[in-house]
Amino acid sequence: MARAAGHKANHQSPTARESLDERLLNRLLFFTDAVFAIVLTLMVLDLKPPSFDNPLGDPMALRGMEQHFFAFLMSFVVISIFWLAHLTTTRRMLHFDWPSAIANLAFLFPICLLPFATGWWGREIVAGFPWGMYCLVMTVTSLANIVLVLVVARGGGRLVGGCTPAETRYRVARAASPGLAFGLGVVLLLAGQVRVAQFCWVLIPILLGLATLFLKPRPARAEA
Repeated sequence: MARAAGHKANHQSPTARESLDERLLNRLLFFTDAVFAIVLTLMVLDLKPPSFDNPLGDPMALRGMEQHFFAFLMSFVVISIFWLAHLTTTRRMLHFDWPSAIANLAFLFPICLLPFATGWWGREIVAGFPWGMYCLVMTVTSLANIVLVLVVARGGGRLVGGCTPAETRYRVARAASPGLAFGLGVVLLLAGQVRVAQFCWVLIPILLGLATLFLKPRPARAEA
């Protein structure tokens, strides 16, 4: 009878382990989504309404907020790209492991700095140093995203049910696109090209498009 009970416990233990694995993975993903939501909310809080002398309002007063809105819009778009990249990286995850959790936390660290970098840049949008700090935070975020992609895809993609080297290269290239663009901005700033550096972000969709065009794995053709 004791042997039967032991056999029953051993038979149930894989299910228990799978249940724990699923709970840990869900906590990892829910926590990440919550951090992204909080970061976007904190950026909105930096938008302070202007004061009006006229009870009917003063449209000219809104012009002083143009740079804040532009900085918010820029960060919203880039953070959305990072969130979509994270969604793409983790959407097929079947198993939890601690290296992926640590890499995920390392990715979230620079994400949490983005409201600070955005607010600083929005106050002095034409200044070189705030833009350089903004570019640096974006570059570090992109590097952390690359590390997360490599950690999740390691071992042939055992955490995601399999991942080919070609697919890994494609995802790394996409994760690197914002970092390459903003990294170029840092280089241009160091070279004294402040005006040109502030347009480095236009390279992001170009780099994403090139990665899709040349590195995205093509679906295998069905044999006749």
